[in-house]
Amino acid sequence: MKKVLLFTICFWVVTVADAQTKPKQKEAPPTQKEMEEMMKEAQEMMNEMSPEEKKMMDSMGVKMPDMKSVKKTVLGVSDAQLKKAFDDENRIVPLKDIARINTVLANSVSTAQMSEYIKKTHTSILNKLSANTKVTGAEIYQQITRLNKSAANTAVGLWMDGKPTLALYMMAEACKANPADAVSLNNYASFLTMCGAEQLALPILNNLNKRYPKNSSILNNITQAWLGLGDIEKANKYADSTIRVYAYHPQANMAKCVIEESKGNIPAAIEAAKKSISKAYSQEKEDKLKKLGYDLKPDDINWDRPMPQDAMGLGKFSWPDYPLDVEQNKLLLKEWNDFKNECKEKITELKIKQQLLEEESIEANNIRTKQLISEGQKGNFIQPLPGYAAKAIKKLGPGVNDINGNVSFVFAKELELVTNALASAGDYETLLSEKQKVLDDKYEDQIGEGKPNPFEAICKDENAIRTEFLSAANGKLHAAYKSYLNYARRRSSDLLYYYQYTMWPDQFELAKINAQIAWLTEIKDQRVYFKEKSDWCKTPPKTKKPGGALQNFDDVACQYVSTMDLGVYKITSSCSNLIGEFDFGGVKIDVTKNVETGRFSGSAMVGVSKGFDGPVGTEVEGSIAALVEWDNSGITDVGAIAGVTANAAGQTIAGADVKVTVNGGISTSGKVILQGIK
Repeated sequence: MKKVLLFTICFWVVTVADAQTKPKQKEAPPTQKEMEEMMKEAQEMMNEMSPEEKKMMDSMGVKMPDMKSVKKTVLGVSDAQLKKAFDDENRIVPLKDIARINTVLANSVSTAQMSEYIKKTHTSILNKLSANTKVTGAEIYQQITRLNKSAANTAVGLWMDGKPTLALYMMAEACKANPADAVSLNNYASFLTMCGAEQLALPILNNLNKRYPKNSSILNNITQAWLGLGDIEKANKYADSTIRVYAYHPQANMAKCVIEESKGNIPAAIEAAKKSISKAYSQEKEDKLKKLGYDLKPDDINWDRPMPQDAMGLGKFSWPDYPLDVEQNKLLLKEWNDFKNECKEKITELKIKQQLLEEESIEANNIRTKQLISEGQKGNFIQPLPGYAAKAIKKLGPGVNDINGNVSFVFAKELELVTNALASAGDYETLLSEKQKVLDDKYEDQIGEGKPNPFEAICKDENAIRTEFLSAANGKLHAAYKSYLNYARRRSSDLLYYYQYTMWPDQFELAKINAQIAWLTEIKDQRVYFKEKSDWCKTPPKTKKPGGALQNFDDVACQYVSTMDLGVYKITSSCSNLIGEFDFGGVKIDVTKNVETGRFSGSAMVGVSKGFDGPVGTEVEGSIAALVEWDNSGITDVGAIAGVTANAAGQTIAGADVKVTVNGGISTSGKVILQGIK
């Protein structure tokens, strides 16, 4: 427990230091005295650690903070500064910035002036960027030029990947090279807004709005810019205009949400957030709804991936019949023995795989845990769960709640029918014994030398009561097992589908093996009663019924794999994978060394243009293939926009004609990047 507490305190201390006293939301801001007490407590806990504990923490990638440095950073902040940081953090909408608003109103940019405006803006921004950003940005730009890749799409990739300053640098270069490209201008303006330079973004966006009226992407980005400047009336006006074009616009609806919240209109804020999350899920939006007092429902989320009826092909498995009379008994007993032996052999094979997969999964989980801790201490975010996990838990979780987490795939509650049938079979067996005693008494004095010896009658009578027993006991058991196994088949398929989106690939492979072992065990362990024909009967020879090999399981593979290739940045979307990756043509470029990193809410419309000039909006259906959503945790959703004919699931979007139109979202943490820029 002490180790856990120590890690929690240390993580808090480092977070406070890195955030430069940005407090978490609480009822009241912390005071310097409280900070001092926390520092003292953390130091005492660190002093109490044994060398073995420190070594263990180090092996986990947890580096102990330099308390002297932390104290110097944190304790040098006054109560007034702490309160201001607290108020800024918890303000629903920004204060109205009259000075910057006047700058916008006094400044307009014509299409002819755009090239000069971009150059001037970029020069100002360069003064705000770190040396690392400028060096790395130039290196990336040179390489993509050699590769003949799109600088504009590379910039979007950098933005999605949490490299806003590199994205700013790259998008400026793309705009300088082609100031007539409206898509790049729109994206550059959205970056400027999310980094805190709304007054520089609006002249670009106002120009685009005149050239491309009623474009949902441009209208949304204007909404976000005015919201960032604190002009709520204008922001609300443009948010409404965006929503009129596309009712479920992810970012415009979130802007509408915070505007309504700031007015105290919570029901309207909730409705706007629900529209936003409907087509583009993110954990941030769900958290916002929870803060507003609304618990997200499964029906609030769009899920366009049908659940398979029988993922592993369990419905194709067959087993011998249940004997319902003594004539079937001997042959079916042999078939059942062969079937059970075949199941046992397959289970033995699977258990060997199960053990190997368990070891691999433990190792993979250890690696993920260490990476999560070590990268977290560096300020880098690592996804703790597969990309679609949060959405799947909310959307699919209620459908598997009764078995959620039960990786044995045995459904005890539904076994009640089988349990009842087994109890009834016991009663039938007792009844059979009673009837057998009656027959034994009936024929006791008729068997022997010089007596009638009615063998055929005894045979007939004994076969009759045994057949009666088999028909009753096995008939009821067969119906019960059929009902249970049909349920188990459906629920196993549902649960595997759920795990496909909520487990890492190594964990899912183990879950599949667990499901297969459970299924073979269940069909093997069916309780079947057998009763031979009466010994008083003459038994004719029986021929063996041809048997077949045990059915093979169908492989459960993700049917929804799509890629969006933006040049040097590729987004891969599958069931357990939702990531973006860079490939600079084999050249190693360290994009992680840029310390000014961070992710901000937003979305992008990705597709191949069909002769459309300008930023892609939801109203241009033919140009849209997919909607990509991201927040501070990374890419959170990939889907299609309602009404469009193209869908990203199962297809590849690539080529020189790929257009990516960025729609900025609500951002506060990114504003400091260009804070104070003229």
